[in-house]
Amino acid sequence: MPISELSPYKGSKFCLKARVVTKSDIRRFSNARGDGQLFKVDLADVSGEIAGTFFGRAVDMFYGMLQQGRVYSFSRGTLKVGNPRFDRGKYVITFEEYSAIEPLEDDGTIPGVRYDFRPLVDIESLEVNTLVDVRAVVYSSQEAYTFTSKKSNREMTKREVGLWDDSGPSGASYVDMTFWGEMALSSSLEVGSVIFAKSARISEYNGVKGLNSPAVYELDLPDPEGRALRARFEEHRKANPLPVRARGNAGVRKSLAECREEDLHLGLPPPPGQPFDPTGPRSVHTHLVLATVTHLPLDRMPCYPSCPELVDGFRATGAQAEKRACSKKVSQEGVDTWACAAGHACQRPVYRYICRVGVADHSGSLEVQLYDDVAKRLFACEAEEYARLWDAREEDRESARRVEEIGGRLLWRRVCLRLTAKKEVWQEEERVRYGVNEGSALDLAKEARRMLAEVLASAAPGAAAAAVPGAAAGAPAHAS
Repeated sequence: MPISELSPYKGSKFCLKARVVTKSDIRRFSNARGDGQLFKVDLADVSGEIAGTFFGRAVDMFYGMLQQGRVYSFSRGTLKVGNPRFDRGKYVITFEEYSAIEPLEDDGTIPGVRYDFRPLVDIESLEVNTLVDVRAVVYSSQEAYTFTSKKSNREMTKREVGLWDDSGPSGASYVDMTFWGEMALSSSLEVGSVIFAKSARISEYNGVKGLNSPAVYELDLPDPEGRALRARFEEHRKANPLPVRARGNAGVRKSLAECREEDLHLGLPPPPGQPFDPTGPRSVHTHLVLATVTHLPLDRMPCYPSCPELVDGFRATGAQAEKRACSKKVSQEGVDTWACAAGHACQRPVYRYICRVGVADHSGSLEVQLYDDVAKRLFACEAEEYARLWDAREEDRESARRVEEIGGRLLWRRVCLRLTAKKEVWQEEERVRYGVNEGSALDLAKEARRMLAEVLASAAPGAAAAAVPGAAAGAPAHAS
């Protein structure tokens, strides 16, 4: 049965032959009925497309089997009317553990990825969570960075790129697209590339709409419209300055002096229980900097023994509170007995990093606070191992050598840091405190490509796409 003839009113006795156009990652969730998991696919045949969702045990049965781009037969699914906010088609299929799916030979009759492009100017008027296909030119590309989610306590990687097309009353529209996970690590998202993105979800942050990771994207296809769009982009940027970033400047590198200058205008956070005044000064600034670590304290251990007791953490509306470690400092009160200020006791603490380091660039210097998730990535060593070596360093020369080696992985190294600046009162004086939200060692190859793209963009508009590695035509499709 062709996809175009599927309908909930015809029952679930269907069998269709379709290509898996997109395949999502597995998403795990919790609700009142317990824990669950799901993943989604987009299926296509010559007559159209339809979305499919796999739940529960069907995820374990079919996730590894289904491969993007392959052709399969699908039957014993449940059809229902789709939600236009989240689903592109009129209907969707739910697959359970009793569904039947078999791989088929690809005879070439079913097309690959098909797009239904929307101009970027439409994004602002569409609802959040709407799925759209876009064709646009990459006009800016930030570095990927990894951070630990405060909500899930999981490590995540994201990257933001700026997209341009010639829609809109001024002949240009700009939208940010955020890539997550493996997509964010692609080195081919270079300035000047034409991106063809399918099923990108509209998001909104601070009142500005953007796009989240598409289900699949392709770069620099041999498409006449894509080539014409790039030519119009080159003409446009010869006569018009491009914005550094569509959503603001939180992803733009700044010098340390520029950070200090901006932070002169910070205000104090409201007292506990008091609402934030939207008309007053901001209480938090975020900066992206490239700096060299110039000072690492060697007179004390850069980690501390923390309490592993699980306590309630982030709580979303209507959801159960997620658990997190207490993480308060513990003191030893006896043999195998440690206690924290919250009254928790444990037999063995968990060591976590926390230390202040000095960083500098051509404009000045700052002292910043490193926390556990960032520090263990920069030191390339778990805090537990560091603490063991530190305690043994005076009696064991090898441990002392290892401590020095681990410190050398950070000291005098160039690092990319995302800083959070907050004003506080300390001993009746106001001061700005800098914490590191994300950090990574500088990737010299990526930095060279970024600098080359900037030079070409400013010196010879139109040359960047031809000269920067990763902008070659016919790049393969990338899937989430």
